[in-house]
Amino acid sequence: MMPSLADKAERNPPHHVPYDAWGNRIDDIQVEDAWLELVRIGQEAGLVAMPHQAHFGRYARVVQAGLVNLFDPASAVATCPLVMTDGAAHVLSQHDPELASRYVPRLTARRDAWTAGQWMTEKEGGSDVSRSSTVARPNGDGSWSLHGTKWFTSATTADVALALARTENASEGSAGLSLFLLELRTTDGHWNGIKVRRLKDKLGTHALPTAELDLVGAIAHPVGELGRGTAKLGGLLNIARLWASLGGPAGVGYLLDLARDYAQRRYTFGSFLCHNPVHQRWLARIAAEYEAMIALNMEAALAIGSAEHGGDTLMSRLLAPLTKLACARESIWAASELVESFGGAGYVEDTGIPRVFRNIHVHCIWEGTTSVLAHDVMRVLAHSEYGEAFMADLRRRYAGISIDALDGVKARIDDAIRQLRPMVAQPKTCDARRLAWGMARTYQALLLAEAAQWQLSCKLDDRGLVAAELFARSPLVEADMSDVPDSMVAGLANGNVADSALDIAG
Repeated sequence: MMPSLADKAERNPPHHVPYDAWGNRIDDIQVEDAWLELVRIGQEAGLVAMPHQAHFGRYARVVQAGLVNLFDPASAVATCPLVMTDGAAHVLSQHDPELASRYVPRLTARRDAWTAGQWMTEKEGGSDVSRSSTVARPNGDGSWSLHGTKWFTSATTADVALALARTENASEGSAGLSLFLLELRTTDGHWNGIKVRRLKDKLGTHALPTAELDLVGAIAHPVGELGRGTAKLGGLLNIARLWASLGGPAGVGYLLDLARDYAQRRYTFGSFLCHNPVHQRWLARIAAEYEAMIALNMEAALAIGSAEHGGDTLMSRLLAPLTKLACARESIWAASELVESFGGAGYVEDTGIPRVFRNIHVHCIWEGTTSVLAHDVMRVLAHSEYGEAFMADLRRRYAGISIDALDGVKARIDDAIRQLRPMVAQPKTCDARRLAWGMARTYQALLLAEAAQWQLSCKLDDRGLVAAELFARSPLVEADMSDVPDSMVAGLANGNVADSALDIAG
């Protein structure tokens, strides 16, 4: 049922009607019913509610991650409003008990639930929210009026939204920003001081309404005290990055299942494709990356869930950006390979494969690009206790790998840990992307080794061993390029051939 709903939603994307028949500005965003049904299915399954209820405790995020893994690739990314709703409920619960009592029960309901948007991106700044120009002016009754433009607002048909704005006379930069909550519609059903400029025409996520909005006196309420707006978003960002890191592997797992089935049906060159050694090795390599992504997903979910229930927050703060960075980027490689495994059929829209492939790409953009995430890791490591906790966890896990069959994998992990130790201790001296990637892939290799040891010892199953071996054969820490002068790199990056040539000659 869900794939057919997703196909229908994607084939009938949202439509913006700016005026009614009489010339009145209405800014109606018409969304396919199939899209709304997919959102409702996710709500009723508890994808938002689960972490905010006591049933699964610290493991709620792990259970949620497993469900998202199944739901996302068949949902036309109906997960977008769900993740923002989850994050909004978390922020309100943390920072404003009064608003939380009013809105969290609606946001976390399983039936007739509300959804929330997240309006941070402006054309001036993008990921650099410190340049946000939206202004908040007091109304004299405790509410505020927002004025400005939000350049990228996903799930624009939500019921409420969290938005950053700068109160008049507040300081420049992120320190002067406050966080506000607004309902998108007034009690009579009209927009709450919102004008829709246009809907975005995107590479993927075609069913998802994404708009440019002008705020022209939108009535809003501050979340907690004024100020510290970006700091209040920290918990939401961890949650959003976890969901984004889940979306890529979810799509890869979906395509991998299809590819395995297709290989058993596709007869070519005298045998079924599944018996071709070249094809087997190719799919096995992709499967190893998929296993590594899922392992990191679940570990991050456990760390975030534990932190939400009073546990240590050090690893959750690091694993959120590391997991999103690694899994989002690895997913695009794996999905591209899997599209190719179907030959021409993988390029045909009515198979549904291109839709999944397009939608996977958004996870590298949402909640920070790869470089933004790498720099976030660097900021975290500036506080030494985070790096110390990470290295201690690596050493603990490494010491627990004891079976001889994993000796080769252990040797490669040991080499990676030795390279990472001085980098984590002195992050300012390192290339941010090299450090973050090295941390993520080394951690993934250890998680695969742990899983392989358990599978072999308890299940007599060597598939995990093969996955760990294949994964660890790729470099866990990329080659050090610090001996290449910055001027040479800048010349090539910026197209200044003359300077690059002179540097090389010199």
